[in-house]
Amino acid sequence: METPASGSKKWSRFAPLFILAPAFPPLINSFDNPHLKGLRGPDVMQLIVIGMCVGAALTMFFVGFLGSHRSS
Repeated sequence: METPASGSKKWSRFAPLFILAPAFPPLINSFDNPHLKGLRGPDVMQLIVIGMCVGAALTMFFVGFLGSHRSS
């Protein structure tokens, strides 16, 4: 029975955090933006859903493109 290397398993768990880290400063900076004060709840929800769909599509593309690299 083979067990995965613990080092690669740790990296796979924390990789999304490293990808999301550069997004937090612009997000916090946008709270004080006067142009965004006029956005209503549905507008914000629409932007969130669009971002989630684009992120899911890119994830599926890269998973399909790169595939699984398991050695048999």
